[in-house]
Amino acid sequence: MAPRAWRAGDSPFCHAPVIWPCDLFLFIQKRGVFMQKITIATLVAAAMLSACGGGGEVAEPAVQGGSTKALGASTYWSGISRALPTTPLGHQVAMSCHNCYGDNTAQTEAKVSKALGRGFDLVELDLTLHADGKVYVEHNDGEIAHGTFDATLANASLQQSDRMLFLEVKETYSSPAFSDSLMRSVLRTVRDKGYAAAGRPVFLRAFMDGRHQHLVRAQALLATSEFAGIRDHIRLHTLIESDIRNNIRATKSLGFDGVELQYQTSDLFGKLEQVRQLGLGAGIYTVPASMGEAFISALREDVDFITTDYDLAATALSSNARALVQENTSLVYLNAARQSAYPLSYRRTNTADYALASSNTMPGLEWLSVTSDEDRIGGSMVFTGTQSVTTWDADNATDGGFLVTAVVNFDDLTSGGTASIVAKSDAGGFALEQAGMQLRFGVHVNGGYSYATTPLIGLNGTNSYFIIGAYDGNGAVRLWVNNVERMASASISGGVTLNNSPVVIGADPQGATDRRYFFKGKIQQVMVQKWRNH
Repeated sequence: MAPRAWRAGDSPFCHAPVIWPCDLFLFIQKRGVFMQKITIATLVAAAMLSACGGGGEVAEPAVQGGSTKALGASTYWSGISRALPTTPLGHQVAMSCHNCYGDNTAQTEAKVSKALGRGFDLVELDLTLHADGKVYVEHNDGEIAHGTFDATLANASLQQSDRMLFLEVKETYSSPAFSDSLMRSVLRTVRDKGYAAAGRPVFLRAFMDGRHQHLVRAQALLATSEFAGIRDHIRLHTLIESDIRNNIRATKSLGFDGVELQYQTSDLFGKLEQVRQLGLGAGIYTVPASMGEAFISALREDVDFITTDYDLAATALSSNARALVQENTSLVYLNAARQSAYPLSYRRTNTADYALASSNTMPGLEWLSVTSDEDRIGGSMVFTGTQSVTTWDADNATDGGFLVTAVVNFDDLTSGGTASIVAKSDAGGFALEQAGMQLRFGVHVNGGYSYATTPLIGLNGTNSYFIIGAYDGNGAVRLWVNNVERMASASISGGVTLNNSPVVIGADPQGATDRRYFFKGKIQQVMVQKWRNH
């Protein structure tokens, strides 16, 4: 039972949304998710203070010792020796070189060399077993003699590096005996070539379509004395594309370590949050080379690993995948998924948390349990057409633009009015909004707004949508829904017009305090970054 959220006037103590102490106690007792070591007295006090703390919509200074943080801490990479790329907000995400091999050992060595030189952390190799009893590095088992796994791992540059192997078992599962032959060979090669070691785990991965049974067999082999030296340095991941919620739970039940989802999966953030709340590593595949800079930057705070084709062409890009993760572009990041009560926290340009206090103009909060299989998991802000959340006056560079994301569940798709999801659109800035029967992202350049659009008719009020809007200062204004691009604007050139209005969630700012174009629906995540041409 999630805590009931009362609106203004329901509490005899103050005029603000409040979670009553009895409900909070039941929530902690039944779910055991948040603040398990805090006393009930402290919880009661915290509930009343969060409801009556006042302070309006404007963020307070950085939270000191608060019970929630804007960015849920991930420990997936604890103990890793390699210095992984870290976002300005403090989140680590490893970058995987997709299909990091060629048709023979020499081509594979060349591609691995490219991955090492361009800062990738994970080297993805696909594995099959041939009739000759050898494991080969290839995408499909055609019994064609590509490079062997043994020869691939004998690469001295790879051996002597700190990069981690990201191995996908492509072979169809047919029997325990066949699988044992395959996985025993893989584990022996990994061990004998010196890869699975403290601080440098090896990842074994397979699709949750029967091929994950190879991972089950690997578990059994790792439990034997032969592999005692590496068993603590092997991690197991499933790649899931069907019956996703049940298969995430199955991954946890099998004792595996992580889940990878296709980057255009519907209700992506609800599924990623389910993975995280079950204590598993969460990642996505395969971010394409085209516009990969937008996808990597948009997702960098919310996953532990990304497999991508970005920057794998013959000529290196000016910004590699590692640089995109680390680039100092952050302006606003608010994710309510781990936040069940006010004050909410968000981050701006670094690891400091800023508090958003409760008031009668702030949205209510909704909590969806990890077992609910809803489009979102955890917390969301609920906007009913009169609320908004004000952050700060976060400006772009004078010659650049914005990258904006939001995770949204719509409650009104038919009224035809203008409703702002997140905006800084006061004769300048940007707006991600509903307008008439369209969803659109616009920026103010050269005296007017230019928009990328998509019809609302293709959306519904059941699913949540991961929305990205981007303009880099020279080119089209772009819009993606669930990482599928919609109708871009004509090409324009020039920096987005600066203004003095704050970034507002759930309404359109008119100066520092006035609001209009209120949104109806649930918003779980919002991110705003400065954006430039990459």
